[in-house]
Amino acid sequence: MSSISSQFTETGLPWHVVEEATNREIKWLERVIEQTYIDEVPGCDKCRYTLRKIALLIVTGEIKAKEFTARDGHDLWDDLTQKHGVKKSARHGGDWHKKMMDVLTEYFEKQRFEVIPEPDLSKERADLGVYRDGYRDLFIEIGTTSAYKLWWNLQMLTSSKILLVPDERRAIEFICRGERHDSLRMP
Repeated sequence: MSSISSQFTETGLPWHVVEEATNREIKWLERVIEQTYIDEVPGCDKCRYTLRKIALLIVTGEIKAKEFTARDGHDLWDDLTQKHGVKKSARHGGDWHKKMMDVLTEYFEKQRFEVIPEPDLSKERADLGVYRDGYRDLFIEIGTTSAYKLWWNLQMLTSSKILLVPDERRAIEFICRGERHDSLRMP
């Protein structure tokens, strides 16, 4: 019996309940993740199975995931997108990406975090790494990302957070659990 199957057996949840929860998470992931297919991994990036793997991490409690949406007329970054001239119409071009990196860098530096561009991850690089003693390491992907890259890093980066920022008004936070699969008591 697989370890995932034994986890569900231990909880006493019927298979169909777990499958329904997994399918809800897959639909949510399809809606919130804007994928790119650069350096495509055959059979992984474009298939629903990779999103299923991420959904299983959520359903089993290996990771937590949450979507944040800004109020109308605002962004999530203290309205810094206006200061930096980020325009929705120019979204996802090189200029938009650079401006969003500047927005997020300023946002976190104002809160006394150290921000490093393009830190190495287990698989490839993030756009930004955000660090401060006493806090989980935060890795930010701006715009599009590869589902396979996300899945890989969610498994490998323990006690960290991954933040997807598909646009100015939304962010999706993934919290990776500690080595023993228990949530660390860190902000």
